[in-house]
Amino acid sequence: MKEFKLLKREFFLKDTKTVARELLGNYLVRKSSIGTMIGMIIEVEAYLGPNDKASHSYKYKKTERTKIMYMKPGTIYIYLIYGLYYCLNVITEPEGQPCAVLIRQVFPIKGIDLMIENRNVKIGKNFKNLTDGPGKLCIALEITKDNFNGKDSCSSNSKLYFAHGEMILDEKIIVGKRIGIDYAEEDRDRLLRYSLKDN
Repeated sequence: MKEFKLLKREFFLKDTKTVARELLGNYLVRKSSIGTMIGMIIEVEAYLGPNDKASHSYKYKKTERTKIMYMKPGTIYIYLIYGLYYCLNVITEPEGQPCAVLIRQVFPIKGIDLMIENRNVKIGKNFKNLTDGPGKLCIALEITKDNFNGKDSCSSNSKLYFAHGEMILDEKIIVGKRIGIDYAEEDRDRLLRYSLKDN
C-alpha cells in the first residue's frame, strides 16, 4: 500500500503562488474514527493576503476569524460561506504574513465509500459531484471549523494533513481567474486559480 508522507512546514513557507501550484498532485489526508479518506488535490486558488482585495486579510485586516491567517505556515484555516458550507485553506509564507491557499477540488483516492456516505447524494461518472467544490469536499471528508480551524497540518499526529504525491508538469496545469470574488474589484481578474487539465 502506498505510503502518504506528510508535507513538512518548509513546503508552505514559500511564495503563495508557488505553494498553490505545487499542491496540485499532492494529497489531502483525513483520518477519522471510522477510516481514512484521501483525495488528490486537483484545483486550488491562491489568496495573497494584504495585497489582495479578495483576501480576508486585505490591508492586514485582523479579526477573530482572520487571526488564524497570521499563524505559522501549514496551519489550517476554515471559514463558512453562505452560512452553509465550509472552505478549507492552508496558511502560507512566514508567520505574520497572512496568505493562504484554498483547496477547491480533490479527486477521491481512498475511503470513497465513506465520502459517498457523508455526501449522501448521487455520484456521477469519475466521482462527479462528490468532491468537486470546496463545500462538497469538506462535507465528504467531514471537515468543519469546529474540528480543524487553527490546527497544524504539519503535526505528526494531525487528523487532517497534506501528503507527498505526484510532480505535475507545467503543461498539465490550467491557470485562470478565481471563482465567486466579484467584490474584489480589479483583483477579481488575477490569474490565481490552478487546476489540472482533464481532471
